[in-house]
Amino acid sequence: MKFHTSVLAALIATILTPQLALAEHSTQEQLKNCDGEKCDDYIVVTGELMREPTKVTTDPKKPRLPLPAYDGAGFLKTIPGFSISRKGGAGGDPSLRGMGGSRVSIVDDGQHVYGTCGGRMDPPTAYIYPEAYDAITVIKGPQTVKYGPVGSAGTVLFEKDRHSFSEKDIEGRLSMTGGSFGREDYLVEMKAGTETHYIDFDMNKSKSDHYEDGDGNTVQSSYDRSNVNVALGWTPDEDTVVELSYGTSSGEAEYADRANKARVIDNENITLLAKRDVNSSWLNNVEFQAYTNENDHVMDQFDQGVNSGTNVRRETSGGHLWFDLALSESWETVVGIDYMDSRHEGRSIDQEVDNGLDDLLAKPFKQNMSYQNLGLFIEANYSLDYQSSQGKILTGLRMDQWDTELHVGQQGQRDDDLFSGFIRYEHTSGNSQYYVGAGRAERIPDYWEFMKADDSNMSNKAFDLEPEKTTQLDVGWIYQNEFEISTAFYYGKVDDYILIDSNTTKTSAYNVDATIWGGEVGVLYPFNEQWSAQTTVSYSHGDNDTADTPLGQISPLEGRVSLNYESNNWTAGLFWRLVASQDRVAIGQGNISGQDLAESSGFGTLSVNGSWKHDDLLVSFGVENLFDITYAEHVSRSGAGNDIPGSDPMFQVNEPGRTAWIKMDYTF
Repeated sequence: MKFHTSVLAALIATILTPQLALAEHSTQEQLKNCDGEKCDDYIVVTGELMREPTKVTTDPKKPRLPLPAYDGAGFLKTIPGFSISRKGGAGGDPSLRGMGGSRVSIVDDGQHVYGTCGGRMDPPTAYIYPEAYDAITVIKGPQTVKYGPVGSAGTVLFEKDRHSFSEKDIEGRLSMTGGSFGREDYLVEMKAGTETHYIDFDMNKSKSDHYEDGDGNTVQSSYDRSNVNVALGWTPDEDTVVELSYGTSSGEAEYADRANKARVIDNENITLLAKRDVNSSWLNNVEFQAYTNENDHVMDQFDQGVNSGTNVRRETSGGHLWFDLALSESWETVVGIDYMDSRHEGRSIDQEVDNGLDDLLAKPFKQNMSYQNLGLFIEANYSLDYQSSQGKILTGLRMDQWDTELHVGQQGQRDDDLFSGFIRYEHTSGNSQYYVGAGRAERIPDYWEFMKADDSNMSNKAFDLEPEKTTQLDVGWIYQNEFEISTAFYYGKVDDYILIDSNTTKTSAYNVDATIWGGEVGVLYPFNEQWSAQTTVSYSHGDNDTADTPLGQISPLEGRVSLNYESNNWTAGLFWRLVASQDRVAIGQGNISGQDLAESSGFGTLSVNGSWKHDDLLVSFGVENLFDITYAEHVSRSGAGNDIPGSDPMFQVNEPGRTAWIKMDYTF
């Protein structure tokens, strides 16, 4: 069905025009200004508002609607501005404001963890189980230079807390989720320690069978994944922490967009972290972190009787050293250096010589590509005090030195010196925050872009691509009082945008110039102590200026409306998601996450949720896609690989039909 923009706007306006004067008493105690900390507004989260300029911070341990997949991409889908390219039940590829791939920098508690699969079965978020983290922060736009190579669309921080116990203590959490289509999640967390030592342990498992769309058609989408993480900490005093952590995960998955099965999606990582609060006249603190991680991935068709398989792996090592300087009471500065070395290698079945999985795993690995990156940055903010308001100037500058080697195809080596930076002014007056910022991010082509064909010579890899350069203006207004309003708008020019084009003889990559703009608006309004409503609207627009055509893989206008009720130990809510049609397409073009397949129709889905809390026990539940409609997201992948016996072919990978779930959390 078609859902037009005007209808969407009218429906949202209807929800957002309650008589504000009817709120007779202040509900400021209900509305908490998070200031970057975790918020407790609602037990069930249906969306997050931006409560400080350019940043959205959320607590991943809260139940949320829609119930996300086990990985980081499924979680990010709940944050306005994000869309996910669906392949099946897991392994979705996130994009922010229509910008996908490495334009979104994913930082896993200080680590950079990159995928291995040439077909993006395992994007970086595939190795992240969000509920095991303490906070997730999204920084929209090129508005930070601190966390490694700059994400031109934004930076996502999956963060864990470091612990300090004043006495011998232990605390923990158990969580279980069950849902339609065989969905099962289990999580155990434990933290224990003394004044000088602690241990932080978590173990989780998530699995699901193939789901069905609204027509009852089975979609190839099963997955099974387990994660174990343990950290040992030493806190000799209240200003020092040294932590050694180890993590491992293993999994498998099937997808509806391809014949290959992900037999192995494994990760192993080790991290050493040291932090010291110095609190001297010129130095606040020092932080050092070193890490190494390896991803191992096997994809094949052996179970279908086809002698085809590939094993790829990627090892990434790196670290950072940060100094937080105390130059004055109003001037804060962080300077740092970071390094990263990432190597990708693989082996594949030779159908004339090899036969089966054992032969594949006996073959030697061959190196495909290697990156080395050295980064230097400075990031500072200066506070300004006016008579009745406050201001802040934030700025940063970063230099990245890249050394890249291609070991396949025409082979080659290249060096790139890239510069990124930003400046932003924030102003706080009364209940309002205003900001305006300009940022520039220079991005090296990633592995998947380099490995595409050169459009001028299809027998070569696209190793001569120019770095992508994004210059973007970000502005916004945040209001917090008896109700909340959050707005964020952007306008950017992208020189040498790296376009992926499947219309050529081989899928190729080449540079074009592009223009992007859009934004997000959110409103949270409490009618009284029990009832509240929340609405978010997001829109992204992209133009290929070189070809004078739309930019591919841009999600359409989207609105989310929730109505929430909370009384004593109970909550209940309705969640309505409305997505407009998208007729601005570039068939066969897009990014490494996918390319446009066709124009898409609009849709609307309704979900319900509730929860009950008693002491340390929380039970939450919900039903999504209540009316069991059949639909696909605009950025969904092709459904050509959905070859389960008895299933109908799909043009795109459809979203799940009616899905019921229940989740139990117990803390001790």
